[in-house]
Parts: sequence; structure tokens; C-alpha cells
Amino acid sequence: NFKTLIILFLFAIGLYFLIPKLIDAQQAAKLIFSVNKFYLFLAVFSEFISYVGAAWLLGIILSRLGYKIKFWDRFKIGSIAAFAIHFFPLGSFGEGAVDYYFLRKRKVEAGSILLMLILRIIITYTAFFTLFLVALALVPTAPGLTLTPKILAMFFLMIVISVVWYLWYLYRHKEKFRLVWQRILRPANFFLLKFKQTPVSQEKSAEIFDDIYEGLSLFGRKKRFSLLAVLAGLIYWLGDVFCFFFVFLSFGYVIHFGVLMFGYGIGSLAGMISFIPGGLGVTEGALGLILTGLGTPSTVALMSILVFRFFSFWIWIPVGLYSFVSLRKK
Repeated sequence: NFKTLIILFLFAIGLYFLIPKLIDAQQAAKLIFSVNKFYLFLAVFSEFISYVGAAWLLGIILSRLGYKIKFWDRFKIGSIAAFAIHFFPLGSFGEGAVDYYFLRKRKVEAGSILLMLILRIIITYTAFFTLFLVALALVPTAPGLTLTPKILAMFFLMIVISVVWYLWYLYRHKEKFRLVWQRILRPANFFLLKFKQTPVSQEKSAEIFDDIYEGLSLFGRKKRFSLLAVLAGLIYWLGDVFCFFFVFLSFGYVIHFGVLMFGYGIGSLAGMISFIPGGLGVTEGALGLILTGLGTPSTVALMSILVFRFFSFWIWIPVGLYSFVSLRKK
């Protein structure tokens, strides 16, 4: 069907950018045999820290809503993401459904769970765009870059700062925020109708908006909770980023942190908007295109991308499966 064709097309684009990087098999084999195992261990440990950050963030939000869940139960719920994104419908929506199921079993009210899901999205992407801003500011300091990528990085930096300021302005002016929300809903409903889905009614839209605003206000009134939540979100993303960084080090290459973070940010965004589970193919292709375009040796970039994706994505599938089964038994 039409949706499947879109997914296959985006997957093909990812492979189109990735396959040309498979150019030096001899050098790739040399990298594999000379890999530093200590840095690989640090990469896996960093990914573990990422899941610790996710569990901590979940605990902060739930405690603000008046609930206490054990840390390891929260860690297991978070680790189900890598499992759920493959085996449950619609990727991240499947993950949300699993969160909903297990939290309801722990006597968390349905409305609180939905508010938690909204808050978690807002906080994690606040942390993500904070890191992306830092990356854009650091890209021009990378040695050996031509003037063009430096100008583009500063241009994107100004755009992101403007968008962040505008969102803050909307939060401070609720009725203007509501009008913008209603404008966003029109094209969203148009696409829902195109895919033969039920459009969002005005009543439901108003309810979702009030939930989002209530959640933002809940944390906005408590600066300490807000800072801790964003810090947990930063740990979640930085664990993943440092996993990538240590993989590069394991191959003997010290990548500029701004270049790494910029490539990671673009790759992650490309994977998100592709709607392919885990951004498979699209994320790898975007990472390869950006990193090699910013001066990273193509063979090192390709090998690092593949190993990083194995550590950050594939290796957690059995962990997520174990978490799912053990939580079900409880």
C-alpha cells in the first residue's frame, strides 16, 4: 500500500547514502582487528547510563505526579523500548502502550500516565535540542572545515534559537499558543484523512492542549524538578552520544565533539521523521552523509556507525524482551 511504499522509499534513500561509503574493505578489516576493546566496553557502559537516565526521568515525572515506582522496574520499562519498537505496532506508539500497561498494573491512574507520556516527550526533546544547539555552536571550531559548513551551522543555530524563543513566548501567552495549536491541527487532520484515519475533534484537541499546558505548568512552578528532569534527559541523550564517541575511539579516531553531535542530531531527526522503526537505514545513511561531509574518513565513519547502532539499538532487544517477560510475571 501507499504507506509501505513510502517506508521502502525512505529506506532506499538511507541505503543510497550508506552503500557508497563501503569503499575500502581492506582498511575496514584492519580497523576491526586493531579495535580497542576497553573503549568498546566504555561504549556499552555509556549506553547503559543512557537507560539509567531514562529510568531517572520517568521516576522524576511520576514522583511529581504523586507516584513511586522502584528504580529497576522503571529501568525495565525503559529498556522495553528497543524490544517494543520492533515487535509492537507503530514503533514509539507501541512503546507508549507498553508503558501504559505496566504503569496501570502499578495503580497509576490513566490520566497521570498520559500526562507522563506528554511530559516525557517535551522534556527529552528539550534536552535533545539543548545538545543540538551546543553542537551547532561547536561545529565552526572543528579544524579543517571549509567556510560553507561553518556558515550553515551558524545559520541553523540562529533558526533553532528563534524557534526556541518563539515556543517560550507561546508558553507565556496561553491563548496565542491555543490559536497556533489549532492551526497545526488542520494539516494534521488533513493527513489523517488522507491515510483514512479518524481526525482529531475540536473537543479532543482542546483536551490534549490543556493536558500539555497543565504538564508544562506542573514543572514550571517547581524549578528544582524542572532542572532535575532536563538533567535526566541530558544523561539519556549523552549516554547515547558518548557510546558513539567511544566507538570512534576504539578505532583510533578522535572525532570533534561538535561534528559528532551535529551528525548524531541530524541522523536522529531523520530517523524520527521517517516513521521507520528505529529509523533503520535512514539514520545510518544520514549519519554517514553528514560525518563524511564534515571531514571524517569514510571507512572509519561507516564502521563506527554500524558498531554504534549495534550497541545502541540491536543489543538491547534481548534485554527489552527479558524486561517484558519479567514484568509480566510480576
